[in-house]
Amino acid sequence: MLGPDFAKPDVPEPGDWLLEQEQEQEQTFQNTSFDTREWWKVFNDPALDSLVDTAYRQNLPLQVAGLRILEARAQLGIATGLQYPQQQSVGGSAQAVGLSNNSPNFFSALTDDSFKTYDLGFDAAWELDFWGRYRRGIEAAESNLSASVADYDNALVSLTAEVARVYVTIRTLQERLTIALNNIKLQEESLRIAD
Repeated sequence: MLGPDFAKPDVPEPGDWLLEQEQEQEQTFQNTSFDTREWWKVFNDPALDSLVDTAYRQNLPLQVAGLRILEARAQLGIATGLQYPQQQSVGGSAQAVGLSNNSPNFFSALTDDSFKTYDLGFDAAWELDFWGRYRRGIEAAESNLSASVADYDNALVSLTAEVARVYVTIRTLQERLTIALNNIKLQEESLRIAD
């Protein structure tokens, strides 16, 4: 194949700080027993579970991201198919010709007054992938599929995080409202006592 293979570029990383953070995270993750894909279930709140489930089913950008995965899979299938013959044809014919019984020709028992021909054929044509064009196309389609899956995962994480954030904000404001109402009652009681 022509052209260089993709190589991930080297990125400088911070030294000791990153190692300390990774060790702390490994210890944290080793102590957790829940599935991190459904991290919001740690709150044990059926209302939040229901909201996340509803968001999964009704979020249009998430559905579009899922459809893009299907589109990328189809494009990968097309790219893979280009390696094989692009033009294929099968043909056949049969012909029988005979002389008329009413013809003025002389017939004898030794002559054959009819003949038959049969023809069968198959053609396949494709472009030889000498320079690696189709193989590079498959690599690109596979990368596109991986990117589509990553985009779907990103949309899913963003969706659950946003639903959980809004839900926690609403619950926090409800608690503040309850505290404020209780404070009003206490203040009214203090005013009554002071009077």
